[in-house]
Amino acid sequence: MWFARRVKVIANPSAGRGRAAVSLDLLRNLLGPDDSLEITRAPGHAMELAHEATLAGWPVVAAAGGDGTVHEVACGLLDAGTGGSTLAVLPVGSANDYAWGLDLRPHWWKRPGMVPQPVAVDVGRLEWGPGAGAWFVNGVGAGFNGMVTLESRRIRHLRGLPLYAMAVWRALGKRTPEEPWRVVVDGVALPEARRLTVSLALGPREGNFVVAPGASLVDGLFEILAAEPLSTVEILGLLPRLAVGGKLSHPRIWQGRGSVVELELPASTYFIAHADGELVVLPEQRKSRLVARVLPRHLRVLAGPALNG
Repeated sequence: MWFARRVKVIANPSAGRGRAAVSLDLLRNLLGPDDSLEITRAPGHAMELAHEATLAGWPVVAAAGGDGTVHEVACGLLDAGTGGSTLAVLPVGSANDYAWGLDLRPHWWKRPGMVPQPVAVDVGRLEWGPGAGAWFVNGVGAGFNGMVTLESRRIRHLRGLPLYAMAVWRALGKRTPEEPWRVVVDGVALPEARRLTVSLALGPREGNFVVAPGASLVDGLFEILAAEPLSTVEILGLLPRLAVGGKLSHPRIWQGRGSVVELELPASTYFIAHADGELVVLPEQRKSRLVARVLPRHLRVLAGPALNG
């Protein structure tokens, strides 16, 4: 294919609101006789296939789809242990946030001379109870960010930045009263305050917006953004800057870095949260405490020159 090792491609034709199917047809023509492509059949199937592939000894397991497909494939590899396959990302989804953080643009595999190289990157682990949790490779959003993710699932006719801008608009109309959160970063508690959202970024982008332009997948730290309640006008005013990657500056937005973050809500108040754009915690699960940790250099991936320079 685009490098010398055998590759198992796990593909989601429904990615990008169904537009990935055309890209996958083109991708088939680039596969060698020793490579394999398998289509996912249902949510969670990519995770199963990735787990099986790394145990079967495939040197490279590729996720062809959007951030949800990447999330599932990465989780399958991580569940199988870190000594197995290298992850490749073939971005054909709506946001492709993780690929952007890896310096891989859409259809990079068709560009002459573009040969990504292996690098060990950070991953995160989000936990909400004994033995209960989820891996993530790009970031976590709790509160308003989780609501935006929920709304994005209900929009069928858009993709990319317009999709997530519409999801923000819809989520603005469904905000619930913000409650005081307890936020602890590496053992140090932030002043208790009502919170709109908290983002824990390994990579720079979340839902096509550059929420953490200084984030790196190889520094062992989260870029953390903790926002107090903002008005609709203030949130809409921040979107253009987030779209182009400008640095945020607002008196009610705390920004910092850390490797372990604890989030706690008052009794009878429950989280909505996403990991890599996949909803992992919903209010009906009644979770009021989350802990996120960075595991430095825990996953091998193929990345572009910005991470291999």
